[in-house]
Amino acid sequence: MSGAPAVPPDASVLFVCTGNTCRSALSEAFWRLVRPDIPVGSAGTQAWPGMPAATEAVLVAASRGGDLSSHRSRSLDEVSESPAHVYVMTARQREEVLERRPEWAGRVQLLTEAVGEAGDIGDPAGGTAAAYEELGRRLWHLLTRLADQLEEEPPAEGP
Repeated sequence: MSGAPAVPPDASVLFVCTGNTCRSALSEAFWRLVRPDIPVGSAGTQAWPGMPAATEAVLVAASRGGDLSSHRSRSLDEVSESPAHVYVMTARQREEVLERRPEWAGRVQLLTEAVGEAGDIGDPAGGTAAAYEELGRRLWHLLTRLADQLEEEPPAEGP
């Protein structure tokens, strides 16, 4: 077990990447499939608000039953909710999130580390369709592991 905290049923999860048009958007779409009981959102550390998901990301999401057709990017600065858990794609993004949202200390984890793996999740922007498909496989693997892990853990104790 990686030590990732259990997510209570009323908690929320936020996925963060750079532009919020691919990695975090795909993570949000996949999370809605694997844990529809837990509210989810996504944002980007350098996102231009209102941008659609990358075409390749839309196709990868659809290949697993997800829907990014109405996704619009949002900046980390636009996040008004206070998520219980924040999962980032790179170590640098973790640093950026903690610099800009210090009140989230203790809630921010690298997605790979949350499931006992290591390494950053690279950005396929500008890459081939195969790069996006590989990203989709990796995210699906990580998110289903995270969902399974959370299913196995008891709910967090209340105050």
